[in-house]
Amino acid sequence: MRILLARHGETTANAEARFQGIRDYPLTARGRQQAERLAAMLAYHRPGRIYTSDLTRSRETAQPAARLLAVEPIALPVFREFSWGVLEGLTRTEIKERYPALFSRLQTDWRRAVIPGQEPLPDFRRRLQAGLAVLLAPDNPSTVALIGHGRYLNALLVEFLGLDFAGPWPFSFLSGALTILEVEAGQRRLLCFNQQN
Repeated sequence: MRILLARHGETTANAEARFQGIRDYPLTARGRQQAERLAAMLAYHRPGRIYTSDLTRSRETAQPAARLLAVEPIALPVFREFSWGVLEGLTRTEIKERYPALFSRLQTDWRRAVIPGQEPLPDFRRRLQAGLAVLLAPDNPSTVALIGHGRYLNALLVEFLGLDFAGPWPFSFLSGALTILEVEAGQRRLLCFNQQN
């Protein structure tokens, strides 16, 4: 089977360099254009099912592809972005002003700093594993798509490939780009990453 992954199009928060997390932000005009270009790429691969998170930016990005393919997207909370807690809605400059000690810790290691209100990493990993189980379910069509979020997709790909979850998460997903995964005879492969047309 194949799994098509794509990060949502640019949002107003992306354009302002704000942490989004589970806050809901709409797509910008550029984000809507990215969604249209992504739709053409997805249509070429003809996924029989399109999954999204339940956040607006993910659902909006899926709409052009859903229209082309005549497939109703399935929006599930399991695919939501990681929650950044008190950082959500803020720029780096605002974080530095409001939370200087936390900002200093974040400069050392963003992944291991404890952020008030954040989603605990063990919970996040369990959610990733549950999301991966949805994508790999035996009753799925041979090709499925997930329109998701940057940090979620990064960690999902680490989990999919069996890399060290405590190690680096090296996959930076571009908005509206296509990544293709394959599972064949029990082998998991990354076929292409961040394809844009």
